[in-house]
Amino acid sequence: MPRTATPAPTDRAMWRRLLRVAHPDTTGSDELFVWTKALHEHVAGTSIPEDPPRLRRDPPKHKRTGDRVDFHLAYEYDSHEELTEHAVAMAEETREPYASLLEHLRDCYPSVPSDHTLRRAENVGATYKQLAYIGHLANLSDTQRMAWYRLAEEVPLSQRHAGHLLQSYGEPTIVKPTQSEAEPVAVHEGGGG
Repeated sequence: MPRTATPAPTDRAMWRRLLRVAHPDTTGSDELFVWTKALHEHVAGTSIPEDPPRLRRDPPKHKRTGDRVDFHLAYEYDSHEELTEHAVAMAEETREPYASLLEHLRDCYPSVPSDHTLRRAENVGATYKQLAYIGHLANLSDTQRMAWYRLAEEVPLSQRHAGHLLQSYGEPTIVKPTQSEAEPVAVHEGGGG
């Protein structure tokens, strides 16, 4: 039996011809046209695809421990302003380069009650990522950074403090000490830290 070459079942021109013939305005009927259209959508896949079922994606889990300075000691102070004064006072008994870091908190004024973002930042500890970035901008060595983290825990520095330090340094424009100036590791004047 000889085979006749025919277009593919998804050929648009052939479907247009079939739909034209099945249309009620030509030789077809309403029922034939609706059935042909449904067949066309099934075979040629020209129907509007249904939206795939949406999977609910949970927000990423935030670490609860180890990524922030423990802020429980901060509640010994009556306000964030008092905690900031304590940090600035610690600058006087702290060696460089840590003293200059704490000195920048002198103009960290308390937030207004309507600023909920800053209020929240005053009530949580600084993240270690923020402290690491401050250490990077201050050109601290790895050993000095560890001492900087311990000092931040001792104060304790809030997220607002860390944000203020980053903002006051203008991030890329921080004055970086030379390597010889950046050597001391002891935090307090009296020795190890």
